[in-house]
Amino acid sequence: MIADRQIFERIKKDVMYGSDIAPPHVNMEKCKGCGSCVRVCPALVFELRDGKSNVIHGERCIACGHCGAVCPEEAIVQEGSMTATSLKPGPEPAVSPDTLQLLIREKRSTRLFKDKPVSQEQLVKIIEAGRYAPTASNRQDVNYIVLSNRQQVSELRLLVENFMEKTFKLMQNRVVALFSRMKFGRSAVDFLHYYAMGYQILQNSENKSVYFPLPFGSAVILTHAQSFDQSAPFNCAIALYNCSLMAHSLGLGSCFTGFVQIGANADKKIKQWLDIPKEHEVYGAMVIGHPDIQYRRLVERKKPDIRWR
Repeated sequence: MIADRQIFERIKKDVMYGSDIAPPHVNMEKCKGCGSCVRVCPALVFELRDGKSNVIHGERCIACGHCGAVCPEEAIVQEGSMTATSLKPGPEPAVSPDTLQLLIREKRSTRLFKDKPVSQEQLVKIIEAGRYAPTASNRQDVNYIVLSNRQQVSELRLLVENFMEKTFKLMQNRVVALFSRMKFGRSAVDFLHYYAMGYQILQNSENKSVYFPLPFGSAVILTHAQSFDQSAPFNCAIALYNCSLMAHSLGLGSCFTGFVQIGANADKKIKQWLDIPKEHEVYGAMVIGHPDIQYRRLVERKKPDIRWR
């Protein structure tokens, strides 16, 4: 058991979180023994003993903060996660269902931007929204790259366009196309051909500089994480979506750019230019700027495919 515990602690520090996690502390004078922390703790850190909550397995703690957040007596504090003064202001939930639904529906992909920079203060606030997105096991492993001026955005755009042109030309080779169908499946190759044809249509269009493959916004945010983590795509995607909602609330427009993500992972030149660690993958990219268009109406989406069980 001692050996297993040592292995557990090593993996937790070196692989999962990258550092030691200080366990929570219970103020026994304040604790009333309600057991709320015991019930909500996903790592089974606490036990009730002699009518008080006790930290029994501090080595299991993932610093999610549930214990301190739920404690009615402010008896639990944890370094770096929860303090006794971290009380939530205002009613709960902080937003009504109708307001949230409207926010989700009115936020649209923006591809037309004004020639106006996004301030660093705005970008920090946007990333703060991503910071508080949930991550599997509370790893908080989402990393951000921010390109905050037009020159950097233009350089990235050129790199992505070059990658796309090489890829689409390669797919026109019948041998390569056949091999790709055998390896990835017909649907995957057809999907690529669809975008290849769209790219060719826009090659001679005056709107190419606006729409494809990278809308010319004022800033780009990319998220990346360790590729071995099966939860990393979800962690990065939901963090970036939080960022997009915050950008919208600040009066900014945003657009997710899938080809930037694909290019960064498939083209070594792009990955090196972005200075992404070899063991990481890019799991999201989003362009941000001041919108040069106003959407005046809400639009519908097809009904969700639901199987009630």
